[in-house]
Amino acid sequence: MSVWLLCALLSSLICQTEQDGHPLSIKEVNVYAETDIPDNGAWVLNVEWRDEFAENNESRKVSYDVQVFHTEQMSLVHNETVRVTPDNTTHHHWNWTSPIPLQCTSHSVRLRRRDRDHTGEWTPLYTYKGQDLIATKVVVYPRDHVFMVGSNITFCCIFKTVPSPDSEFLIGISNRTYITKPVHFLIPSKTTSDIPCVDKGGNEGGSSVFIGYPPDDQNLTCVTRDLSSVECHWNRGRKTYLDGNKKTIYTLNGRDCDFDNCVLPAVPKMTNWTLVAKNLLGVKILTDTADPTHRVWFRAPSNIFHAAYARNVTLSWNVTNYTSFPMICQAMLNGSIYNKTFNGLGLSSIVLVHLQPFAKYTVKVRCGSDEHFYKWGDWSEMTEFSTEEDIPEAVDVWIQYFEQNAYVLWKPLTRQQSHGIITQYSLTKGKWREIIDITPNTQCFNITPENERSDRKITVSAKNSAGLSPPSTIIVPGYPDNAVNISRISDGNGGFEMAWDGYFNSTCGYVVEWFPTYYETQCAVEWKKITECDHATFCNWKQYGIFEAGVKYTVSVYACIDDKPMLLRRREEYAIEQRPSGTVQNLRGKPNGRHFELSWDEVPLQQQKGFIEGYMVIAFHHDSKTPISTSVTNGPKVSLPLEPGSYTFNVSAFTSGGEGGNATLRMTIEKNIEQMIVASVVGFSAAILVFIIVTVLCYKKRKWLKNLLYPDIPKPKLEGKWNSKGFYCPQMTEGYMKCEIQEVHSSERPATAESLHGLDLIRSNSTVFPAQHSFMSKSPVLYPPLWRCAEKLTSIIENPSYNMSILEPVDVAQISELPLEMEDSYIPAPNCFQENVVVTGTSPSYKPQHSLQMYS
Repeated sequence: MSVWLLCALLSSLICQTEQDGHPLSIKEVNVYAETDIPDNGAWVLNVEWRDEFAENNESRKVSYDVQVFHTEQMSLVHNETVRVTPDNTTHHHWNWTSPIPLQCTSHSVRLRRRDRDHTGEWTPLYTYKGQDLIATKVVVYPRDHVFMVGSNITFCCIFKTVPSPDSEFLIGISNRTYITKPVHFLIPSKTTSDIPCVDKGGNEGGSSVFIGYPPDDQNLTCVTRDLSSVECHWNRGRKTYLDGNKKTIYTLNGRDCDFDNCVLPAVPKMTNWTLVAKNLLGVKILTDTADPTHRVWFRAPSNIFHAAYARNVTLSWNVTNYTSFPMICQAMLNGSIYNKTFNGLGLSSIVLVHLQPFAKYTVKVRCGSDEHFYKWGDWSEMTEFSTEEDIPEAVDVWIQYFEQNAYVLWKPLTRQQSHGIITQYSLTKGKWREIIDITPNTQCFNITPENERSDRKITVSAKNSAGLSPPSTIIVPGYPDNAVNISRISDGNGGFEMAWDGYFNSTCGYVVEWFPTYYETQCAVEWKKITECDHATFCNWKQYGIFEAGVKYTVSVYACIDDKPMLLRRREEYAIEQRPSGTVQNLRGKPNGRHFELSWDEVPLQQQKGFIEGYMVIAFHHDSKTPISTSVTNGPKVSLPLEPGSYTFNVSAFTSGGEGGNATLRMTIEKNIEQMIVASVVGFSAAILVFIIVTVLCYKKRKWLKNLLYPDIPKPKLEGKWNSKGFYCPQMTEGYMKCEIQEVHSSERPATAESLHGLDLIRSNSTVFPAQHSFMSKSPVLYPPLWRCAEKLTSIIENPSYNMSILEPVDVAQISELPLEMEDSYIPAPNCFQENVVVTGTSPSYKPQHSLQMYS
């Protein structure tokens, strides 16, 4: 009875204690860090405990308050309420990730239970000890840790003393531990990033971290190579930048494997494959599903054997695990895919046909699945072989006429045409079919007969170890046809084009022949046979790239009539014209009248390099470089209008390809005396002839000219009856000259002073001049009153058409005035005659013949 009382008392005490809020249920608290290498840094703090009351109160909702402190400073760094789901368990677990490594300083944890409205007491502090309590040197956390690109990391340093002033560790969380601000890493690094730490005492420490990415592998594909195993391959994706012991680890269906190299046994049914890629920053899982028989990727055939003949080869190889598997195979011959594929069950051999005899080949083979084709397998190793010889092809035969001889020519057979090594050529000619063996290095043979002028049939065959080629036949005309006009064409733009009308009698096509026009030598002829034209009535041929620039070619077209050639067309042309390489020859010059004539010979034919389109002629003064004359002429002659002097002449020929070099001539043009004399005589003779003609004409037309140039002057007509007297010196006596003045007046109307307007009567006296004075004077003396008197007398005449003119002035010497001696009595005369006059004389015997007279 007492035992039951004791139990009841204890039960009531427990209930009373729970109601009072005492934490009596949390037991076995354990605090630890979640890491395998605690020295590098740990961030997750784990807390485990057992709740005794949870066994009897499984239906209750219970929560726990958890607080985390930095132990040394007892600063609260985290506070959280953890709610748990009611169940039968009594053990609970909670973790917390710290912003700094747990090794930086000690962390303490306490808990309390909450049950409905009842809150328990806090448990004692449970501490995870940090390295700041035991470190004997400067230490930085985290150390050698891996972080993802873009992470913010806070570093801590445990000092022996205190941080140096320039340290990045400035925030203290304990007496010895300081932390940095968060460091943001944005770029991955192939090497480590170092974080140094130094205290005031000079003690140093540091840390290195790695920045990278989690795995990013992609495209898992599993195939079979031999139907007995499966190979899985994938792409790496983004690079992780983590190597060594931090690299990505791969497992395929639970088996460890290396990157892109996982092999599993093949199962002939639908199979799943799972690849797990894992590193310190994350995990990537890839899957693939397929039937291995639908994913066949054959390995390369091995041990290939060949059996070669003239025109085919057989290839065979070993087959191991897929003798009954439907296969398709392909060959690559001389670097090109063979135009046929081969298939069959467990295919192990193929035959390649239509090969070239006596030729070297390389071949390789690959195979794939014929029923469910997935991809071609690997190529085998290269195999070399050579085909056997076969009879040669027919040779290409032509003829050439050179220096009165006829030659048969044939083109040497190429390796593809000879089908082996040519040992000789066999030629037959004449009606007796004479056979001539010719060495293999000869491709030209003289067939000119001595007297035969008829057509001849020639055949040529090539021979090798396999036999003779089919014969090639040509008919050599006895009288070659060359009666075709040669036409010219300009620059051929790198080649030649020939067009002609189809010849209706042509039975074996056409032949186009060409050779250098100025370099023709024996057997130096090229030709091309055209079996048929592109059009029924029109033929065209083009050839480019094989002609030498600046060389003139003769191109001919022949029609083939029963193996006999007939010339249809011939022309000369340049494939590419160039400027002449030579100069004009024999440049010379000569005067031609008032011009200077230059002439020259053409540029040598081999040096023309094109069709000469003209000549450039430039003239300079001998001591000057400035052209005075530039002219272009089409012919080898030019006439230049030049004055006498020294000149330099440059003459150059030009084609469509440019201008050639200059030919220079220096000459001096002199005056031509003979030409000057001839010109003078001709001019003088012409002047005399003109004078004679003019004289004859004037004589015959003298009356007409007199009336035109010197008409008769009509006599003056005066009104009424007039008496006229003159002014004259009729005689000279004893050295004196006696002069008289006569006047004119009307007999019907006496002159009066009023009517004469100032004319006065002259007394009857005269003036005598000493003759020796008058005639010894050299300079005339003019007496103007005499002229004024004459003018007044003229105004009396009433004939306005009469232009009175005084023949000459009367020159008299100036002498002292003497009284005029008048012989007669005169009727009144103008006052002007009483003054001095002018008389001119040359000798004492001179008798004046001049007088002023008026006639009625």
